[in-house]
Amino acid sequence: MPKTTDVPHELREFNKVFENISYRHGWGDVFVDFIDYSVACFLPAGDLKVADYLKKKYGKDYGFFKELFNEWLRAQHKQLNRGKMWYDALGAFYEVIASSSKASHLGQFFTPPDVVDMLTMITADKAREGARQRIADPCSGSGRMLVSFHAHFPGNYCFAADVDAICTKMTALNMMLHGCEGQAVCMNSLDPDDWRFGYAVNPWIREFGGLPHLARIEKEQCFQWRGFQQDKEKYAQRKAEEAAAQKEALTAVKPEPVMGKFGQLSFL
Repeated sequence: MPKTTDVPHELREFNKVFENISYRHGWGDVFVDFIDYSVACFLPAGDLKVADYLKKKYGKDYGFFKELFNEWLRAQHKQLNRGKMWYDALGAFYEVIASSSKASHLGQFFTPPDVVDMLTMITADKAREGARQRIADPCSGSGRMLVSFHAHFPGNYCFAADVDAICTKMTALNMMLHGCEGQAVCMNSLDPDDWRFGYAVNPWIREFGGLPHLARIEKEQCFQWRGFQQDKEKYAQRKAEEAAAQKEALTAVKPEPVMGKFGQLSFL
């Protein structure tokens, strides 16, 4: 298990519960399943498939997921009540277990919080609170960039994309808990046709009285995917117009007949 000294102080209680499951089921697997459990908790109708799968996989240990969920929310609540504008408990714990070779499939490390806030303030001259601007992070990790931006400039629309499924889900959960509105999708930002799944983050937060929630979306509902399709159509249309113009220019040039060496007609 992760050494206690490697775990941030505010996540020690979370880690104690995590240890009760992970020594039997594996660090990486438990974390991935906890993320799926948490996402299911915030879907309006839940996710019975995820619940049935976890109950079957963990048996009597399934009850620890509820404890993990509670400790995660407590850690978030305590840090925000202590004056932090935002806090990424999931990303911080992910980095702790990812540093172990036993969880090598969780192989990412995220931008440090202070650097994240610095990058947010670099954009401050163009950002406005409540402007409903669309702010995009094409490689969101655990969502820190967008959460920080929302903390400093609330009231904008945040769009997150990441090719890693766990990062996408962590981003959705982090954005949701911090009151962001937007989308978090699993896709290749360099090739948006490689679209896998996505969530609308707090789409009905005003109707729900501020209650955080997620909702699944299809690619046709994804702003970036739709924009990419529109760009592809415009590009194809422009190329077709250029090809037609080039063909017209070539046919407009008629060859001039000249007398050949022996009096026959030739065309240059």
